[in-house]
Amino acid sequence: MRVVTEALVLALVLAAGTWMGGWWAVPMGAAVWGLFRGPHRAWMAGLAAGLAWGGLLLTLPIGPLYRVAGRLGAVFSLPGPALLGLALLYAVLLGWSAARLAGALQR
Repeated sequence: MRVVTEALVLALVLAAGTWMGGWWAVPMGAAVWGLFRGPHRAWMAGLAAGLAWGGLLLTLPIGPLYRVAGRLGAVFSLPGPALLGLALLYAVLLGWSAARLAGALQR
């Protein structure tokens, strides 16, 4: 239960940081978290980053979001939902790698 609460709190912090400061909040927040929790918990930072960006995507109006995703997906020869999935994967990898690197530098 503590792990779930910790992941949700980190996701809220990363979502608020992204909302106010842009995508840079994910690696900065995950790196700070990784300094305190160590590299073995980097998976949680990645999960929280994906949850944060997924939550932010859910706040957008669905119609315009799918239109934009469809048009951008056409540029990359991908369907729109796949492009949204890549955005979430990017957040996961960004959070995981920042926490892993900062945790490894802690030693």
